[in-house]
Amino acid sequence: MCLTLPGLVTQVQGPMAEIESGERHDWYNALAQPDVQVGDYVLTHANLIVAIISQEEADRMREAADEVERRLQEEDDAERARQSASDNAGTNV
Repeated sequence: MCLTLPGLVTQVQGPMAEIESGERHDWYNALAQPDVQVGDYVLTHANLIVAIISQEEADRMREAADEVERRLQEEDDAERARQSASDNAGTNV
């Protein structure tokens, strides 16, 4: 499964645009979205800008991704706690 997170266009040079996503800055092909401009929020896939989205959409997507990450971390923490309790129970026999 592929997941794309929104990025912010920081530079446009010909058919290429630099996208900031988190702490990453990568260049993407803008030929599919020739109207892309600095300051636009975009979605990318396979080194291609596939959609220009609003800042509100970008914010909602980031919030959803943060929530998924938080829940996965909680599940991971709970699993580690269960494993630790199980390991400790085996040593107390």
